[in-house]
Amino acid sequence: MTNEISVLEGEVNCSKLFDFGTDAFGTLEVELEGVFDENVEVVIGEVAKDGKMVHESGFRTFLLASFKLKKGRNTYRFPIPEHIPAYGCFPHEKAPKEAGGEVTPFRYVEINHYYGRAVVRRTAWFGPWNNEASSFECSDPELKKIWDFCKYSIRATSLFEHYVDGERERMPYEADTYINQLGHFCCDAMYETAKRTIDHFMENGRFTWPTEWVILTPILIRDYLLYSGDRASVDRWLLQIDEKLLPQFMTAEGLLSPSSFDQGKDNFTFENGEIVKSKLRDIIDWPETERDGYEQDKINFVPNACLYGALLAVYELTGKQEYLTRAETLKKAIRKHLMKNGMFVDSVGSEHTALHTAMFAMHFRLAEGAEIETCRQIILSKRMACSVYGSQFLLDACFEYGMEGHALSLMTDDSPRSWNNMLREGATMTMETWWHCLKRDQDWCHPWGAAPANIVTRRLCGIRPTAPGFVRFTVEPRPGALHSFACVQPTLHGPISLRYQAGKGYELTVPEGTCAEYCGTCYGPGTHRLQ
Repeated sequence: MTNEISVLEGEVNCSKLFDFGTDAFGTLEVELEGVFDENVEVVIGEVAKDGKMVHESGFRTFLLASFKLKKGRNTYRFPIPEHIPAYGCFPHEKAPKEAGGEVTPFRYVEINHYYGRAVVRRTAWFGPWNNEASSFECSDPELKKIWDFCKYSIRATSLFEHYVDGERERMPYEADTYINQLGHFCCDAMYETAKRTIDHFMENGRFTWPTEWVILTPILIRDYLLYSGDRASVDRWLLQIDEKLLPQFMTAEGLLSPSSFDQGKDNFTFENGEIVKSKLRDIIDWPETERDGYEQDKINFVPNACLYGALLAVYELTGKQEYLTRAETLKKAIRKHLMKNGMFVDSVGSEHTALHTAMFAMHFRLAEGAEIETCRQIILSKRMACSVYGSQFLLDACFEYGMEGHALSLMTDDSPRSWNNMLREGATMTMETWWHCLKRDQDWCHPWGAAPANIVTRRLCGIRPTAPGFVRFTVEPRPGALHSFACVQPTLHGPISLRYQAGKGYELTVPEGTCAEYCGTCYGPGTHRLQ
């Protein structure tokens, strides 16, 4: 655990706003001068406008405390109340012990009813993190800005034992972890948080309610192995892997459908006033307004596509033919029951194809032949008609299927559904949704919105491990309209460096103990010129 202490000071004439520049989880001390008995009001928060703190409904931090000044110059610690998550019965993260009390995310400090000099000291807390381990530069300053924004979002939420979904709930979820983990791996060769988080899902997976998020667990494990090389942990998790494939919810047609099975009437099962189990429900995307008109029913395309991908991931991890056979059987059932007139549809009986159906069909390689072009056209026409979570799968599909220009335009877009809009709203960590109007109870420290942190490295620069521990990796850059870029990907063996200059090709540096594959040729340790 590390901390960074930032100090601001200035004269206060009744009221003054102090700005630390970035949002961070931390604690605060205020140094004030007392001449006689008086109460001074101090407010901390994440949002300010026109020189004043903003307090609106939702979960963006706004905390107020009053201090009765003692005579002379004294330091006062701002009292941050114990964090109570939105769902208090779920397992959630505590503040790090090193902080000596509770922490909260804040950027601004406002001091009211005070005249004189004030000093404010924020101690921001971060988990183990080598900020110099990764880097990205490019010819597009907008893309560079977005990558920095997303990288900081992952670092700023690294202080907890597990990956969290933000301050509102402050608990691990598989979907959040999928994006957070990949971004962390692309920014720093540190894998302990990922290991602890997957351990958490193995022990506490019953609290997860979205079907697709449970199914993502095998994919989390596969990615963890490829980056970390930690086979011992993976072998331990594989003992429980079948339960993450939800075999109890398969219909006679061979499709996944939790809603077709009796799970009780309530969404949660309670014992002694505490939630002990969640009822599984298909989520498609979150919040509900981000589903592009998806026609959801009992048997839905998206969770079945995720299950297909999960079965292939387990096959990669185990080499057992049974999982490949199950994946092929599921694919046939999907094509039989979730396709109409040559196109995948949202659910059995639907005639509609939402962006999500098209992008998951591409991401998990279910689309074939002419179906690929049909999905491409849907993706190109819909733009960012999904959530910040869905953007991960959308951007992955774009780079995989030759739509890198579209992906670059989405990452650098200036519309309300963009990372630039988050910055325009005043966020310095990625938000839970694209903008505040979409979800009033969102928080402003949600790293599941940080997809570009991994998309830039894995897809634009094309550096992805293909063997455990990064001993082998592929290099498949898709620079699109960029004139140049320079990327450093950290690994256990040392940094991989890739530079690009339009018209001159690539310069790749391969660390000892690894082997790179580029356009069908393998390159050993050293620096290589590639065309």
